[in-house]
Amino acid sequence: MIKSINAICGVGGNLQGLEQIQNNPNFVFENDPNFETLTLYDIDGNIINVNSWLECANYVNGGWTNTVIDKFNGELLIFAISVSVYLIYKIYKGLKNV
Repeated sequence: MIKSINAICGVGGNLQGLEQIQNNPNFVFENDPNFETLTLYDIDGNIINVNSWLECANYVNGGWTNTVIDKFNGELLIFAISVSVYLIYKIYKGLKNV
């Protein structure tokens, strides 16, 4: 996990601060003016902007990444197949009556 944190957030942060966050559900991250804002994504497609190295490390440690994870939308495929089958049926039925 340390490699992922360093690759996404950069090198130079203090990983011991992560233990304080895990023990405190009301932890408030402070903006770091020297840290360039990063956009992170989770597996569900949620987006968050992080403004400090510690905040970035916390989210990366929780599974967030800096690349969009494309998920296959099976519902859209089923809808497209259903509409196609319906249209083929209607066209076939219309041609049969002619």
